[in-house]
Amino acid sequence: MARKNYSIDEVLRTLGKKNDCSITTNKEIFVLNGKDRKNDLGNGSWGKIDFLVKYCGFKQYFVSKW
Repeated sequence: MARKNYSIDEVLRTLGKKNDCSITTNKEIFVLNGKDRKNDLGNGSWGKIDFLVKYCGFKQYFVSKW
C-alpha cells in the first residue's frame, strides 16, 4: 500500500471538523467509541489518523465520552 503525501496541517484541519475525533496540542488523538458516535469517520479519515500515529508521533486513544 502506498503512502499518501499528506501534510500535517492539512490532516489536522480536516480531522478537526469531525465530530468523532478530537486532537489535543499534546499530540493525542481521542476517538469516540460507543453509542454516542456520529459515525463520520470513514476510510479516508482513518488513513489520516494512521498517518499521524505512525509517521508523526501522535498517540491514539478510544474514549466512551468527551
